[in-house]
Amino acid sequence: MIVALALTRLSFTSSFTLLTPTHTSAVSFVSSLKSRVPTHLKMSSLAGNVVSVENCIKAHNNKNSSPVFVDASWYLDPDQNGRVDYEAGPRIDGAKFFDIDDIASKGEVLNPKGLPHMMPPKELFEKAMDALGIKNSDHVVIYGKEGCFFTARAWYQFRAMGHPSNQVHLMQGGLNEWRDKGGRIETGPKEVISSESFNDSTEVVYVGEEAKGIVSMSEVLETVESGDEANSIIIDARSAGRFRAEAPEPREGVRGGCMPGSFNVPATELIDDNDKTKLHCQDELQSAFKNGGVDVNTDKKVIISCGSGVMASLVALALEECGRDPYNTFVFDGSWTEWGSDPDTPIV
Repeated sequence: MIVALALTRLSFTSSFTLLTPTHTSAVSFVSSLKSRVPTHLKMSSLAGNVVSVENCIKAHNNKNSSPVFVDASWYLDPDQNGRVDYEAGPRIDGAKFFDIDDIASKGEVLNPKGLPHMMPPKELFEKAMDALGIKNSDHVVIYGKEGCFFTARAWYQFRAMGHPSNQVHLMQGGLNEWRDKGGRIETGPKEVISSESFNDSTEVVYVGEEAKGIVSMSEVLETVESGDEANSIIIDARSAGRFRAEAPEPREGVRGGCMPGSFNVPATELIDDNDKTKLHCQDELQSAFKNGGVDVNTDKKVIISCGSGVMASLVALALEECGRDPYNTFVFDGSWTEWGSDPDTPIV
Protein backbone atom coordinates (compact mmCIF):
# COMPACT_ATOMS: atom_id res chain seq x y z
CA MET A 1 0.00 0.00 0.00
CA ILE A 2 1.28 3.44 -0.82
CA VAL A 3 -0.04 5.83 1.78
CA ALA A 4 -0.92 9.36 0.69
CA LEU A 5 1.38 11.69 2.55
CA ALA A 6 -0.01 14.67 4.39
CA LEU A 7 1.05 18.15 3.28
CA THR A 8 0.15 19.65 6.66
CA ARG A 9 2.92 21.83 7.96
CA LEU A 10 4.21 20.61 11.29
CA SER A 11 5.70 22.95 13.85
CA PHE A 12 7.66 20.22 15.60
CA THR A 13 11.41 20.22 14.99
CA SER A 14 14.07 18.05 16.53
CA SER A 15 17.81 18.05 17.08
CA PHE A 16 19.75 14.82 16.85
CA THR A 17 22.92 15.63 18.69
CA LEU A 18 24.83 12.54 17.62
CA LEU A 19 24.43 13.38 13.96
CA THR A 20 24.10 17.07 13.28
CA PRO A 21 23.96 20.32 15.27
CA THR A 22 20.36 20.85 14.21
CA HIS A 23 17.76 18.34 13.11
CA THR A 24 15.47 19.27 10.25
CA SER A 25 11.74 19.35 10.75
CA ALA A 26 9.23 16.62 10.21
CA VAL A 27 8.05 18.54 7.15
CA SER A 28 11.44 17.89 5.55
CA PHE A 29 10.91 14.19 6.20
CA VAL A 30 7.62 14.39 4.32
CA SER A 31 9.34 16.23 1.49
CA SER A 32 11.93 13.45 1.20
CA LEU A 33 9.16 10.85 1.09
CA LYS A 34 7.49 12.75 -1.77
CA SER A 35 10.62 12.91 -3.90
CA ARG A 36 10.22 12.91 -7.67
CA VAL A 37 10.07 9.57 -9.46
CA PRO A 38 11.87 9.34 -12.81
CA THR A 39 9.46 8.71 -15.67
CA HIS A 40 11.12 5.50 -16.80
CA LEU A 41 10.51 3.91 -13.38
CA LYS A 42 6.85 4.79 -12.97
CA MET A 43 5.77 1.65 -14.78
CA SER A 44 7.74 -0.67 -12.51
CA SER A 45 5.94 -3.79 -11.32
CA LEU A 46 6.98 -2.86 -7.79
CA ALA A 47 4.54 -0.80 -5.75
CA GLY A 48 4.12 -0.33 -2.03
CA ASN A 49 6.35 -0.82 0.97
CA VAL A 50 6.00 -4.59 1.08
CA VAL A 51 6.23 -6.69 -2.09
CA SER A 52 5.67 -10.39 -2.70
CA VAL A 53 8.46 -12.70 -3.81
CA GLU A 54 6.58 -13.28 -7.07
CA ASN A 55 6.51 -9.58 -7.93
CA CYS A 56 10.13 -9.20 -6.91
CA ILE A 57 11.15 -12.01 -9.25
CA LYS A 58 9.13 -10.41 -12.04
CA ALA A 59 10.93 -7.09 -11.46
CA HIS A 60 14.30 -8.83 -11.22
CA ASN A 61 13.74 -10.45 -14.61
CA ASN A 62 12.91 -7.11 -16.25
CA LYS A 63 16.21 -6.11 -17.83
CA ASN A 64 14.95 -2.63 -18.70
CA SER A 65 14.07 -1.57 -15.16
CA SER A 66 15.39 -4.18 -12.76
CA PRO A 67 15.66 -2.86 -9.20
CA VAL A 68 18.72 -3.13 -6.99
CA PHE A 69 18.34 -6.01 -4.53
CA VAL A 70 19.91 -5.45 -1.13
CA ASP A 71 20.51 -8.15 1.46
CA ALA A 72 20.15 -6.44 4.86
CA SER A 73 20.22 -9.55 7.03
CA TRP A 74 21.09 -8.71 10.63
CA TYR A 75 20.66 -10.70 13.82
CA LEU A 76 20.72 -9.94 17.53
CA ASP A 77 22.17 -13.41 18.13
CA PRO A 78 25.99 -13.09 18.01
CA ASP A 79 26.20 -16.59 16.52
CA GLN A 80 24.47 -15.37 13.35
CA ASN A 81 26.10 -12.92 10.99
CA GLY A 82 24.38 -11.56 7.89
CA ARG A 83 27.62 -10.28 6.37
CA VAL A 84 29.32 -13.66 6.70
CA ASP A 85 26.31 -15.46 5.22
CA TYR A 86 26.16 -13.07 2.28
CA GLU A 87 29.87 -13.37 1.53
CA ALA A 88 29.66 -17.17 1.57
CA GLY A 89 26.50 -17.29 -0.56
CA PRO A 90 24.06 -18.12 -1.91
CA ARG A 91 22.34 -14.77 -2.51
CA ILE A 92 19.92 -13.22 -4.97
CA ASP A 93 21.71 -12.81 -8.28
CA GLY A 94 23.43 -9.42 -8.32
CA ALA A 95 22.35 -8.48 -4.79
CA LYS A 96 24.35 -6.04 -2.70
CA PHE A 97 24.82 -6.19 1.08
CA PHE A 98 23.92 -3.34 3.43
CA ASP A 99 25.43 -3.50 6.92
CA ILE A 100 23.50 -1.36 9.43
CA ASP A 101 26.39 -1.62 11.89
CA ASP A 102 28.93 -0.38 9.35
CA ILE A 103 26.93 2.37 7.64
CA ALA A 104 26.26 4.08 10.96
CA SER A 105 27.48 6.91 13.18
CA LYS A 106 30.63 5.78 14.99
CA GLY A 107 33.40 7.35 17.05
CA GLU A 108 33.66 9.97 19.78
CA VAL A 109 32.41 12.85 17.65
CA LEU A 110 29.36 11.29 16.02
CA ASN A 111 28.50 8.69 18.65
CA PRO A 112 30.11 9.48 22.02
CA LYS A 113 27.89 6.98 23.86
CA GLY A 114 28.94 4.14 21.55
CA LEU A 115 25.34 3.22 20.73
CA PRO A 116 24.75 0.49 18.13
CA HIS A 117 23.81 1.16 14.47
CA MET A 118 22.85 4.81 14.87
CA MET A 119 21.74 6.66 11.74
CA PRO A 120 24.81 7.70 9.74
CA PRO A 121 25.76 11.19 8.64
CA LYS A 122 24.62 12.14 5.14
CA GLU A 123 28.14 11.93 3.68
CA LEU A 124 28.66 8.34 4.84
CA PHE A 125 25.34 7.17 3.44
CA GLU A 126 26.07 8.85 0.11
CA LYS A 127 29.45 7.11 -0.15
CA ALA A 128 27.83 3.79 0.73
CA MET A 129 25.28 4.22 -2.04
CA ASP A 130 28.01 5.05 -4.54
CA ALA A 131 30.05 2.05 -3.41
CA LEU A 132 27.02 -0.21 -3.85
CA GLY A 133 26.22 1.29 -7.25
CA ILE A 134 22.84 2.61 -6.11
CA LYS A 135 21.47 5.75 -7.81
CA ASN A 136 18.78 8.12 -6.57
CA SER A 137 16.59 6.93 -9.43
CA ASP A 138 16.83 3.22 -8.53
CA HIS A 139 14.11 1.11 -7.02
CA VAL A 140 15.64 -0.75 -4.08
CA VAL A 141 14.32 -4.10 -2.82
CA ILE A 142 15.54 -5.03 0.65
CA TYR A 143 15.40 -8.64 1.76
CA GLY A 144 16.73 -10.97 4.43
CA LYS A 145 17.58 -14.61 4.87
CA GLU A 146 15.18 -17.04 6.54
CA GLY A 147 14.54 -16.21 10.18
CA CYS A 148 15.61 -12.58 9.81
CA PHE A 149 12.94 -10.08 10.86
CA PHE A 150 15.22 -7.04 11.26
CA THR A 151 15.35 -5.83 7.64
CA ALA A 152 12.81 -3.04 8.23
CA ARG A 153 15.66 -1.05 9.79
CA ALA A 154 17.42 -0.82 6.42
CA TRP A 155 14.09 0.02 4.77
CA TYR A 156 13.58 2.86 7.25
CA GLN A 157 17.16 4.08 6.93
CA PHE A 158 17.03 4.32 3.13
CA ARG A 159 13.91 6.47 3.35
CA ALA A 160 15.16 8.52 6.29
CA MET A 161 18.36 9.33 4.41
CA GLY A 162 16.47 10.66 1.39
CA HIS A 163 15.81 7.76 -1.01
CA PRO A 164 12.28 8.24 -2.47
CA SER A 165 9.80 6.33 -0.34
CA ASN A 166 7.98 4.80 -3.29
CA GLN A 167 11.25 3.37 -4.55
CA VAL A 168 12.18 1.47 -1.38
CA HIS A 169 10.51 -1.92 -0.95
CA LEU A 170 10.72 -4.79 1.53
CA MET A 171 10.44 -8.30 0.09
CA GLN A 172 7.94 -10.50 1.90
CA GLY A 173 9.69 -13.84 1.98
CA GLY A 174 13.22 -15.12 2.28
CA LEU A 175 15.88 -16.54 0.00
CA ASN A 176 14.50 -20.09 0.09
CA GLU A 177 11.09 -18.96 -1.17
CA TRP A 178 12.83 -16.88 -3.84
CA ARG A 179 14.74 -19.93 -5.03
CA ASP A 180 11.71 -22.24 -4.81
CA LYS A 181 9.70 -19.89 -7.03
CA GLY A 182 12.34 -19.67 -9.72
CA GLY A 183 14.29 -16.58 -8.72
CA ARG A 184 17.87 -16.43 -9.98
CA ILE A 185 20.51 -17.29 -7.39
CA GLU A 186 24.19 -16.35 -7.22
CA THR A 187 26.66 -18.69 -5.53
CA GLY A 188 30.29 -18.54 -4.57
CA PRO A 189 32.18 -16.08 -2.36
CA LYS A 190 31.63 -12.34 -2.70
CA GLU A 191 33.28 -9.71 -0.54
CA VAL A 192 31.23 -7.03 1.20
CA ILE A 193 32.49 -3.47 0.80
CA SER A 194 33.43 -1.86 4.12
CA SER A 195 33.16 1.83 4.94
CA GLU A 196 36.85 1.75 5.87
CA SER A 197 37.62 1.47 2.17
CA PHE A 198 35.70 4.61 1.22
CA ASN A 199 37.90 7.30 -0.30
CA ASP A 200 37.31 10.82 1.01
CA SER A 201 38.68 12.35 -2.17
CA THR A 202 36.29 10.52 -4.48
CA GLU A 203 33.54 12.69 -5.93
CA VAL A 204 30.14 11.73 -4.51
CA VAL A 205 27.35 11.09 -7.02
CA TYR A 206 24.42 9.96 -4.86
CA VAL A 207 22.51 12.83 -3.20
CA GLY A 208 21.27 12.01 0.28
CA GLU A 209 19.91 13.95 3.24
CA GLU A 210 20.59 14.09 6.94
CA ALA A 211 18.45 11.50 8.69
CA LYS A 212 14.77 12.44 9.08
CA GLY A 213 12.00 10.83 11.08
CA ILE A 214 14.13 10.24 14.17
CA VAL A 215 14.24 11.83 17.62
CA SER A 216 16.94 12.16 20.26
CA MET A 217 16.75 11.11 23.89
CA SER A 218 16.41 14.74 24.99
CA GLU A 219 13.22 15.03 22.97
CA VAL A 220 11.83 11.78 24.34
CA LEU A 221 12.77 12.84 27.86
CA GLU A 222 10.95 16.13 27.35
CA THR A 223 7.86 14.25 26.15
CA VAL A 224 7.93 11.90 29.15
CA GLU A 225 8.58 14.57 31.77
CA SER A 226 5.93 16.92 30.38
CA GLY A 227 3.29 14.20 30.48
CA ASP A 228 2.08 15.46 27.11
CA GLU A 229 -0.37 12.61 26.54
CA ALA A 230 -2.75 14.91 24.66
CA ASN A 231 -0.28 15.44 21.81
CA SER A 232 2.07 12.45 21.73
CA ILE A 233 2.40 8.79 22.60
CA ILE A 234 5.37 6.46 22.96
CA ILE A 235 5.25 2.90 21.68
CA ASP A 236 7.75 0.40 23.08
CA ALA A 237 8.37 -2.51 20.70
CA ARG A 238 10.26 -4.75 23.14
CA SER A 239 8.78 -7.95 24.51
CA ALA A 240 6.19 -7.73 27.27
CA GLY A 241 8.67 -9.34 29.66
CA ARG A 242 11.31 -6.70 29.07
CA PHE A 243 8.72 -3.92 29.12
CA ARG A 244 7.58 -5.04 32.59
CA ALA A 245 11.13 -5.77 33.77
CA GLU A 246 10.24 -9.44 34.14
CA ALA A 247 12.86 -10.53 31.60
CA PRO A 248 16.50 -9.42 31.53
CA GLU A 249 17.86 -6.93 29.02
CA PRO A 250 20.27 -8.52 26.50
CA ARG A 251 22.81 -5.72 26.85
CA GLU A 252 24.97 -5.41 29.94
CA GLY A 253 24.39 -2.36 32.12
CA VAL A 254 20.92 -1.62 30.75
CA ARG A 255 18.13 -1.37 33.32
CA GLY A 256 14.79 -3.13 32.92
CA GLY A 257 11.36 -1.50 32.85
CA CYS A 258 9.71 1.06 30.60
CA MET A 259 9.20 4.78 30.10
CA PRO A 260 6.34 6.28 32.11
CA GLY A 261 3.16 6.41 30.04
CA SER A 262 4.48 4.27 27.19
CA PHE A 263 2.44 1.60 25.38
CA ASN A 264 3.76 -1.89 24.69
CA VAL A 265 3.29 -3.32 21.18
CA PRO A 266 5.87 -6.12 20.85
CA ALA A 267 7.28 -6.10 17.32
CA THR A 268 7.22 -9.89 17.23
CA GLU A 269 3.40 -9.71 17.26
CA LEU A 270 3.51 -7.91 13.92
CA ILE A 271 5.25 -10.65 11.95
CA ASP A 272 3.99 -13.90 10.49
CA ASP A 273 4.22 -16.76 12.97
CA ASN A 274 5.37 -19.14 10.22
CA ASP A 275 7.73 -16.83 8.32
CA LYS A 276 9.58 -14.08 10.15
CA THR A 277 10.43 -12.33 6.88
CA LYS A 278 6.75 -11.42 6.42
CA LEU A 279 4.41 -8.97 8.12
CA HIS A 280 0.99 -10.05 9.31
CA CYS A 281 -1.99 -8.98 7.21
CA GLN A 282 -3.45 -5.55 7.88
CA ASP A 283 -6.28 -6.83 10.09
CA GLU A 284 -3.84 -8.65 12.35
CA LEU A 285 -1.55 -5.64 12.49
CA GLN A 286 -4.43 -3.43 13.56
CA SER A 287 -5.43 -5.96 16.20
CA ALA A 288 -1.90 -5.98 17.61
CA PHE A 289 -1.91 -2.20 17.94
CA LYS A 290 -5.40 -2.21 19.44
CA ASN A 291 -4.38 -4.84 21.98
CA GLY A 292 -1.49 -2.58 22.93
CA GLY A 293 -3.82 0.38 23.45
CA VAL A 294 -2.68 2.23 20.32
CA ASP A 295 -5.01 3.90 17.83
CA VAL A 296 -3.19 3.71 14.48
CA ASN A 297 -5.23 6.66 13.20
CA THR A 298 -4.33 9.00 16.03
CA ASP A 299 -3.37 12.54 15.12
CA LYS A 300 -0.85 12.52 17.95
CA LYS A 301 2.87 12.44 17.37
CA VAL A 302 4.03 8.82 17.70
CA ILE A 303 7.51 8.03 19.01
CA ILE A 304 8.63 4.42 18.68
CA SER A 305 11.32 2.85 20.83
CA CYS A 306 12.70 -0.68 21.03
CA GLY A 307 16.01 -2.18 22.13
CA SER A 308 18.31 -0.29 19.76
CA GLY A 309 16.18 1.29 17.03
CA VAL A 310 15.85 -1.77 14.81
CA MET A 311 12.46 -3.22 15.70
CA ALA A 312 11.08 0.31 16.12
CA SER A 313 11.52 0.61 12.36
CA LEU A 314 9.35 -2.48 11.90
CA VAL A 315 6.63 -0.86 14.01
CA ALA A 316 6.85 2.30 11.87
CA LEU A 317 6.39 0.12 8.78
CA ALA A 318 3.41 -1.69 10.32
CA LEU A 319 1.74 1.60 11.26
CA GLU A 320 2.09 2.80 7.68
CA GLU A 321 0.71 -0.49 6.36
CA CYS A 322 -2.32 0.09 8.60
CA GLY A 323 -2.94 3.39 6.85
CA ARG A 324 -1.13 5.85 9.09
CA ASP A 325 0.60 8.77 7.38
CA PRO A 326 4.32 8.68 8.26
CA TYR A 327 4.68 12.47 8.62
CA ASN A 328 4.13 12.38 12.40
CA THR A 329 5.80 9.07 13.26
CA PHE A 330 9.34 9.01 14.64
CA VAL A 331 11.88 6.40 15.69
CA PHE A 332 13.88 6.97 18.87
CA ASP A 333 17.24 6.01 17.42
CA GLY A 334 19.03 5.35 20.72
CA SER A 335 15.97 3.52 22.06
CA TRP A 336 16.14 1.50 25.27
CA THR A 337 19.89 0.94 25.01
CA GLU A 338 20.38 4.67 25.49
CA TRP A 339 17.46 5.24 27.86
CA GLY A 340 18.08 2.26 30.11
CA SER A 341 21.82 2.94 30.33
CA ASP A 342 21.32 6.43 31.74
CA PRO A 343 20.81 6.35 35.54
CA ASP A 344 18.89 9.63 35.44
CA THR A 345 16.08 8.67 33.04
CA PRO A 346 12.71 7.82 34.65
CA ILE A 347 11.70 4.16 34.55
CA VAL A 348 8.62 2.38 35.84
